Amino acid sequence: MITKSFKDWDSEEVEKVFGITRVWKTLTILEEWINTQNHPCPENPKIEELRDMLYLNTDAWNEDELKMFFIAPLLSIVNFYHQPYYKSFTQRTLKIQTDTVDCKGDVEFLVATGRKNPEKPFFFLHEYKQEEQRTNDALGQLLIAMVAAQISNQDDMPLYGCYVLGRFWFFVVLDKDRYSVSNAYNATNEDIYKIMYILEKMKSKVESYFNLEKLKQDI
Repeated sequence: MITKSFKDWDSEEVEKVFGITRVWKTLTILEEWINTQNHPCPENPKIEELRDMLYLNTDAWNEDELKMFFIAPLLSIVNFYHQPYYKSFTQRTLKIQTDTVDCKGDVEFLVATGRKNPEKPFFFLHEYKQEEQRTNDALGQLLIAMVAAQISNQDDMPLYGCYVLGRFWFFVVLDKDRYSVSNAYNATNEDIYKIMYILEKMKSKVESYFNLEKLKQDI
């Protein structure tokens, strides 16, 4: 019986224990999500300010400072919130309980249904790590959280996620027993607008699940 915290898992162990496989040629579903060709990229003073702050502090901020001063303000621009359908949660505990695994861990940020507690997760943003001081496997910790949600959801819906290493953002899709990871996006250059566009596309995916655009039109 495996009984350890999410923070102690690495990606290879998640693959072996849960029978998932990394697809090194990007999954089509990930390619579609992160496709930013011909996307509008108007300059935004708030985003420019955040990018400059990150550029000046990426080697100085600890994990909490990276989260407080850069990631949280960036996510607030996207605003993953539309009650009663979905909302953002932070530092919530997910669990896995099977015949061979009994483990749990706190997830940094997730978008899910529910009001007081996350019920059906859609998107994870997990493990904000400093660039030069990494002790754990950020991808492994994201994957184990996504697997926990997959087991809990009990459906075939793909799960989307992201992990952050200082200035670098990596996007991940888990589709049934296969997953794929994007190349790094550097938030200290023009990639920050690609990151924002990918996050906005994630929000649109969540809203399309509830057909919210039609609901708005019917009001």
